[in-house]
Parts: sequence; structure tokens; C-alpha cells
Amino acid sequence: MEAERRWEEIAKACTAALFREDTTRKVLEAAPIGIIAVDARGLISLVNRNAQQLFGYTEAELVGQPLTLLIPEESRDIHLQHCAEYIHDPHVRPMGSGLNLGARRKDGHVFPVEISLGFAETPEGIIAIAFIIDITRQRESERLRDTMIHTLVHDLRNPLSTIRTGLQVLQMESAKLDAEQKTIVEIALNNSERMLKFINAILEVNQLESGKLTLHPTEFRIQDQIAEISAALAPLVEKKTLKLLHNVAADLPPIYADAPLISRVLENLIGNAIKFTPAYGMIQLSAQRDSDDPTKIRVSVSDSGPGIAPELLPRLFGKFVAGKDKERGHGLGLAFCKLAIEAHGEHIAVESAAGEGTTFWFTLPTAAAD
Repeated sequence: MEAERRWEEIAKACTAALFREDTTRKVLEAAPIGIIAVDARGLISLVNRNAQQLFGYTEAELVGQPLTLLIPEESRDIHLQHCAEYIHDPHVRPMGSGLNLGARRKDGHVFPVEISLGFAETPEGIIAIAFIIDITRQRESERLRDTMIHTLVHDLRNPLSTIRTGLQVLQMESAKLDAEQKTIVEIALNNSERMLKFINAILEVNQLESGKLTLHPTEFRIQDQIAEISAALAPLVEKKTLKLLHNVAADLPPIYADAPLISRVLENLIGNAIKFTPAYGMIQLSAQRDSDDPTKIRVSVSDSGPGIAPELLPRLFGKFVAGKDKERGHGLGLAFCKLAIEAHGEHIAVESAAGEGTTFWFTLPTAAAD
């Protein structure tokens, strides 16, 4: 009881400290987003007016209550894990980048949110501060966009396939064409194949998102797959005078996953590293036992390129997300990688800093724990 009273006193003191100045209170209340402060024990110590409206609770109903009150039951574990990690290493950052975060209103309704975290140091300890935005409208817009794109690509694929077939027939009759006509046919065929590949990528990403793409897992050696893909991409590496290094453990157990999907993930990541690493730069491919879970393999692709803009990192794995560089393409490659890895129940992430290169890494399950 004494410990509980002490924590209640700390929560009240934290709230008083944050609201000590009337100007501070007015600023928080005027903020167009929800703001919630949580102490080291996971208890809410502050809520602004927007947060009260967002969740349907009064300030009195929230202050002193556990944060889990506002988290859907099915995702409480991941939320609390993020919060615990943040309290131990507080810094301003987006929370759960790439995750579908949800929040729970008083009436039980769950809605999608984006959350950024900040922190405040008080005499009673560090307080985590969550800045919350309801993204229901954004998600609905994305759903409508995806529906429209799905319909369009389905309607485009068949006529485009027919056009490509016709161009292939013309190319086979190249003896009847002059040099200029051959060039025109070749350009048209290359562009039709490029567009068809893009359309198929959209459909495949949509299938992965909806869970309709069936996985066909088999046992295979990731070190063999890395070697094969490296050999296939060697001409591009040589063309840019890059150095491609391997750091692959020789005694890795077999992987149990969908080999063609994982191959394409590696092709995408290594291809991107080649594309964005300047001439005479370095790319390193690594495959090792995961230090956190030896039954998994951690694969990484690192480059010495310019790094990724900080504002792009939180949404890098989203569909149609691309930087300003005109070579970045249509922004589906990394979305495919994320969905393909997560379809196996595994995790993919990126680490990057301006001027210090980029590392993409992901985990894969081994065929059997040994």
C-alpha cells in the first residue's frame, strides 16, 4: 500500500510539474493532436483536451490509470514492449515505424493511430510523452486508392500482355524489318515488359497484403542463395567498380522458407545497394546466427552509399514510397520485401544515417532448432 501511495504521489507530482506554468497548460490544450504522458510504471500522468476527445474519457478518468486502458487487448504486448524499451533508452522518435498501431476508445472502438514519442526529465524520473494522431481518414483514403489501383491493373494486364505478344511476333519476323523498325519494336517490347512487370508487382504486393499469396516453404541453404544472386549481379558490381564482400558463416543450418520469395527479397536489397552506392564503394552481405534467437538466421545487406533521409525512414517500407532520386523507381520493392518477410512471421528493418551508408536486415527461420 505504501508503494502504491508513493507512485500515486509521483504521478501527481509529475502532472503538477508539467502543468506548473499556466502558459504550458494553454499550449498543451491548444495542440491539435492528442498528448499523453506516462510515468516509468506505465501510469498516465497527463492528458490534454484533444486526447480526452480522441479517447472519450475525461481527464479524471485517465490520470493515474494504466496506459493499457487505451490499447487494444490483442496488441498490448507489442505496445508495452515499445514503451519499456523507450523508457530505458528515451529519445525523440516515431513509435513502431512500419507497424499498424491501434488505439481503443472508451466505447471499445479501435481506430488506427500514428504515435511519436518524446520525453521529459523530472525530479521523479523520466516521463514518456506520446503525441497521437487519428489516421482513420488517411487509412480510408489508402484503402480506396488500393481498390482503384487493383481494378486498374487487372484491366490493364490482359491488353498489355496481348500487345507484348504481338511485339514478340514482330521481333521474330525481324528479317522483314529495316533497322529503324527493329529499333522501334525493341523499344516498344522493352517498355511493355517493364510495364507488365510493374503491374504484376502491384498485384503480388496486394496478394501478400491480403494474405492470399500461398507460401511454399522448403529447406535450402541461404549461403548458396546469396552466392547465386551475387554471381548473377556481378556484372553490375563490376560496371560501377564496387567491392562486394561476403560475411557468411559456413556452418549455418538450412533455412525453412519460400525460396523464390526470399531470393527476390535478396535481389531487391542487393540491387538497391548496387544502385545507390557510388563508384568504388563497398557492399557487404552477411548471414549469421541471430544473437537473440539462435534458431533464426539474420541476413543483412550493408552499403557505403549516402544513406536515407531521416524523414523517409519511418515510411520507407510503404507502397509507392520513393525518394527524390529519379532512379528510385515505383516504390514497390521494399514494400514487397517487408510483406514477404512478415508472411514468414519474421522481421525486417533498416538502419541508416546521412553520409554513413545503409543496412537492411531481416530474420529467417531455420529448418530445425539444433
